[in-house]
Amino acid sequence: MTPLADMIPGMTDADLTTLRANATRLVEHGAVGQVLAASEIIPVIDTEIARRAALPKPDAPAKKRAVRKKVVPVTGHQTALT
Repeated sequence: MTPLADMIPGMTDADLTTLRANATRLVEHGAVGQVLAASEIIPVIDTEIARRAALPKPDAPAKKRAVRKKVVPVTGHQTALT
């Protein structure tokens, strides 16, 4: 495997998406060597994306609600400045 292909499992999802977009661009508009390298790496990227999609998603932790403090209603004599 190429050194780039060895790095793919350690990449984040965002990095894989960017790498896939760049490889696709190089297949369409790159030099001959770039087209060959990009066309070889795209299946590796797609395999890793599919593998990650098949993994079970971790349960999202429940969001804690903020504790609401009871506020005493304000009456006229409490708001007057002294």
